[in-house]
Amino acid sequence: MNKTNFLEELYKNSYKAGFVPDKEQILFKIDNNTIGSIQSYAVISGLPKSGKSTFVTSIVASSFIDSDIFGLKLHTLPNRGRVCYIDTESSQHDFYSHMNRIKNLAKIPELPNTFDAFCLRKENPLMIKNMIDAYLENTPECSIVIIDGLLDLVMDFNDIIECRTIVNWLKKITTIHNLFLLGILHTGKRDGQTLGHLGSNTDRWAQSTLEVKKDDQGYFELSPKFLRSSKNFIPIKIKYDDFEMSFVQVDQEIKNFEKKKDFKKYEKHEHDYILNEVFKNQYGFSYDDLIKKIASIDKRGINSTKQYCKYLQEKLVIQRNNEGQYYDNRVSF
Repeated sequence: MNKTNFLEELYKNSYKAGFVPDKEQILFKIDNNTIGSIQSYAVISGLPKSGKSTFVTSIVASSFIDSDIFGLKLHTLPNRGRVCYIDTESSQHDFYSHMNRIKNLAKIPELPNTFDAFCLRKENPLMIKNMIDAYLENTPECSIVIIDGLLDLVMDFNDIIECRTIVNWLKKITTIHNLFLLGILHTGKRDGQTLGHLGSNTDRWAQSTLEVKKDDQGYFELSPKFLRSSKNFIPIKIKYDDFEMSFVQVDQEIKNFEKKKDFKKYEKHEHDYILNEVFKNQYGFSYDDLIKKIASIDKRGINSTKQYCKYLQEKLVIQRNNEGQYYDNRVSF
């Protein structure tokens, strides 16, 4: 390219009087805070096994439903509803486990046909980059790309030139393909910073950098690290609930069930809410199944739930039929 060509390229990007750019299109929010927009990228960082993939699958799942998941909400552009998920780390078994988790979180039987997912564990950095370029050139309807993880795009995360080249590539593909990209990156065990020159470069040009940590109780926490377009959000903490057999939001659990411990002091509408949920899809339960169902909805222990069930029977709200099934017998409270 000669000097004339450079000048032409420069003027293609000059300020144009009277030109009004499109309104910012925000595609990723956390608790209604702007995290990611079109023509930008964001990074989620954390130690290995700290819960990064759990939050990423939750973010992906939120794009398939109307509501958020744990306060996380990913949107696609109108008429460009395709989402691309690139996994460079997982084994085939773990990759398909992630796909199943996305379905479970979104509560959908199958992943939509507007979702493309690829497991590229065996590929080298150049091949992965070329594959992504080819995909984007041939899939203009894609407006969201997730790369889990960015470390596999380079041979040496401390090579200054290689790392800056990859960041320039991230800036280029998000701009020319008019999309939002979410990248996942490991942090160092000693300092907790994103790895090497790759981490410092991606942090510098990212719209947002988020951090995931796992605490001593086994809770996963997502918190803001660097936010370019928003104020800091309250960290999101989740845990795996053995009873629910799924992840639940810890602070939301507290908000939802900050109620009187004595069920005898519940208001009528509180009893009604619990019983409506219990019998919503099923007429009768065995005693053990009824206890488990009430406990899962009212978030109380098994022994306390047995006392509550006894109380409801004494009030003739729940009764047992000749087949040993417990059913809803509400008339008045």
